[in-house]
Amino acid sequence: MDPGNDALRASARQAFDHDISPFVMTYCERCHGENKRKGDFTFVNALKNPFAVAYRPLWKLAITKIHAQDMPPEQAEKQPAEHERALIAAWVASLKHLSPRDPGPFVIRRLSKVEYANSLHDLFGVDPQVAKDLPDEVFGAGYTNTISPLLMEEYLLVAGAVLDQVIAPPGAPPTAVQRQLIPALPATGTGTAEAARAIAAQVARRAYRRPPTTGELDVLLQVFALADARGAPFTEAVRLMLKAVLVSPQFLFITPDAPVAAGAAIVPLGDHQLAARLSFLLWATMPDDELDRLADAGTLHEPAVLAAQVRRLLADPRARA
Repeated sequence: MDPGNDALRASARQAFDHDISPFVMTYCERCHGENKRKGDFTFVNALKNPFAVAYRPLWKLAITKIHAQDMPPEQAEKQPAEHERALIAAWVASLKHLSPRDPGPFVIRRLSKVEYANSLHDLFGVDPQVAKDLPDEVFGAGYTNTISPLLMEEYLLVAGAVLDQVIAPPGAPPTAVQRQLIPALPATGTGTAEAARAIAAQVARRAYRRPPTTGELDVLLQVFALADARGAPFTEAVRLMLKAVLVSPQFLFITPDAPVAAGAAIVPLGDHQLAARLSFLLWATMPDDELDRLADAGTLHEPAVLAAQVRRLLADPRARA
């Protein structure tokens, strides 16, 4: 335990209970509470766990809007005094001193709607608008590490729409992406499984943001084999296999490179995880070929290499999108 940090946390808790929580309930709850979530964010969960690192961006966003006097809006009946605005600004600034030295366990999270749409574009060249009907995230509402049955249905619909553009229907000329994935149809027989495995390895490497494991490829090949056993044409069986990729946890979630044992010591991020975090942070999409190449080589974590990649990503127009 850190006595200094404990004292800071106790002081911050007292300030929260005495000043911050009443401030939010008085000036913010009406528009950003349980019943109304203006601007797609809410304080509901942040009020329950105000020191959680996950809610720091929400508090910072709130301070920006309070400082600009956008919150509360001009027409609001109640307006905070300047000393009240200063109190909440100082409290949010103090949160940075409460971060524990131990980063804690790796917490998976689901790709945002924008990250998901951009990744589909980078994978197959489709318009990101293909995912426009997915529900928007509510900032601060939590639950970014789960998928409801209804949301999974939406992902299945989007995956089908994407593959309708990638794989041409029977009898139609192959699309440009299809020709890249399937340069030539394999002869009927044992060669189809090998060809399907090569396609699965190629797509899963990018979609999973790391090389797929043998077990992961086996699962995808089982999907292909089921369709093949029913007499589906090769391209249709491949289509179903790729659909499995697009609705897999490895694609929809940012996950550790490998399973982490309970109680394990703090370990640095692997190169593939580092590439994914860097790319999603600065570009809101999956790593590009250069990041993938450096991650595969195991050199991305080297300080000089990492610094050069940060500069490259920041110089790219995608960093300003």
